[in-house]
Amino acid sequence: MAEEAGLSLATVAGTGPNDRILKADVEEALAAAKNAPVVAKETPKAKATEKKAAPAKAAEPSGLYEDFENSTIRKVIAERLTFSKQNIPHYYVTISVSVDELLKIRARLNKVASSKISVNDMVIKAASLAATKVPETNSQWMDSHTRQFKHVNMNVAV
Repeated sequence: MAEEAGLSLATVAGTGPNDRILKADVEEALAAAKNAPVVAKETPKAKATEKKAAPAKAAEPSGLYEDFENSTIRKVIAERLTFSKQNIPHYYVTISVSVDELLKIRARLNKVASSKISVNDMVIKAASLAATKVPETNSQWMDSHTRQFKHVNMNVAV
């Protein structure tokens, strides 16, 4: 939509989560471009040669990503997660649920809570309670035995 109308998405400021570009952002940029006066610019190269050149291909947009050096802790976490996934037996417990009531409760809680409660917060709490009620799911495979924990230590990796 934007590029068909001659608008580069690299010039559109995103207002969505994590600066994502929303439909409204594109529509606003299109409207602004439509109302802006058209000014033709002559490139220095064209000025020097005084020839009409074919339209230049658009440059690759810059700023698509940024590289960061991994910290020592991130490297250790990655190594341990890889080791765990490759060398320790895993089992998965799954269930399908309807979250309509959960969303209603969350809305009521957020009206009185000092900080916002997310669906993730509630799912983590529910998983922790489930591990308490079914202790077999809160266990770890060892070489000669299975260790079943008395306390739940719930972590989320993203």
